Amino acid sequence: MQRIALFLITILLFTFFDADAQRRGGTTYESLLRQSDQPSGYSDHIIIPQQDGTSSVSVIFRLEHDFIPFLRKRPNMDAPDNTYEYFSPVRMGLEIYEGEARQGRRSNTPSGISIFRDTWSDTVWVETFEDTRSRFNHVQGFMNTELQPGTYHYQLQLARGGSERERPSQVRTIVIPEVGSTEKTEILLLNELTSGSNHAEATLLNYGSNVLYGQNYTLLVRLPQNANGTPNRYKVNIQKSGETQSDSAPVFSESISTDQIITAGSSELFQQNDEIKLRLNPGDNGTQYAFIRVPNSEFENSGYKISFVDTESDSTFAERTVQSRWIDMPVSLYSLDVSINMLRFILSDRELREMNSGSQAERERKFREFWAQRDPTPDTEYNELMAEYYRRIDFSFQNFSSLQTPGYDTDRGKAYILYGPPVSIDRRLLPNQPTREIWEYPNRELIFEAVSGLGDFRLISNS
Repeated sequence: MQRIALFLITILLFTFFDADAQRRGGTTYESLLRQSDQPSGYSDHIIIPQQDGTSSVSVIFRLEHDFIPFLRKRPNMDAPDNTYEYFSPVRMGLEIYEGEARQGRRSNTPSGISIFRDTWSDTVWVETFEDTRSRFNHVQGFMNTELQPGTYHYQLQLARGGSERERPSQVRTIVIPEVGSTEKTEILLLNELTSGSNHAEATLLNYGSNVLYGQNYTLLVRLPQNANGTPNRYKVNIQKSGETQSDSAPVFSESISTDQIITAGSSELFQQNDEIKLRLNPGDNGTQYAFIRVPNSEFENSGYKISFVDTESDSTFAERTVQSRWIDMPVSLYSLDVSINMLRFILSDRELREMNSGSQAERERKFREFWAQRDPTPDTEYNELMAEYYRRIDFSFQNFSSLQTPGYDTDRGKAYILYGPPVSIDRRLLPNQPTREIWEYPNRELIFEAVSGLGDFRLISNS
């Protein structure tokens, strides 16, 4: 950057949710559970051209704990802290090859001459078994090198849980631009950015092209070289994926002001407190960047297209599509069909038929209106009541299912969905009588009686 910094982001998801499973017909709660329960890992690459004409290439990855197989700590094994009970050795290898990736059925196999190899490794420690299944905890890192302008491709190799068996990623192409290239610039997704007199520092979001539902984030984009100190000629538009400007107004549009501009003479990527950060150092003759804070907490859980526009020439100089990701989204909400069907616990048959009538768009509109009328915080997009209702369905399935009946269709499951967690549960083992469970609520008492030795209970009293 004087060293000119240009960010090119390519997304690689080791695993992801298949949106085709949400199509109408044949979708069940159980099928959604199998798909939504897939663990996740992500990888991007970032290219930062340097002053000497080369580019710094950084491959960044993020692995959620449920993606990593953990082992129980062995006796006499040294751990960073005595509270840690589980561990997992993780190794990530990176290899970069010259030229474009091979096309065809074996396109996941690298080809060409290998020009760079590196390995990152760490041992992840956690305290509890629940921590090993967490989607909120993760390990992340990066590897980097410098490359001349040209076309390359790379592959990651992941070994987990101490296994020597490596899991390959897809092969991805890297195109290193010439300094001063007039190609479109790219958009970087940031968790946050702070700007001061000495430097600007950003934390990478590092979820590929996913942004977190209900959480605001920041965009960083390199402005065209002809910016010439006139930032107000540029703006950002965000609209739903699949919609054009003529279809609907953007959900967010903002012109770039002077205080949103950073002029960077150099940059560096580093890791701090398990976060991957980018530092932009000031320079009078450096490259101009614009950062925009996006009020994502106001947006629906959907896909969005981000466009940066030069209003003077009415041309787009940077664009990217992102998908909102709700990490702990209740299973039913992955499908409109299942979401509506699960309303049978609080709707009459007639009301359910009415909501299920009409086109997909009409059904979605009625579903959204139903929950919007019951939203305890209508000024925000996130609907706490809806989330709680569908979380109770998940809890019922996980805790009350038997060999014959899914948990949400059992008497205990239905009670939990309607009334929530009881203040107390008293299980009584009576001689020569079925086992009973007594659920106490502030204003009611529910008594369940076992009807088999396989976890089946029926409601015998609601007072």
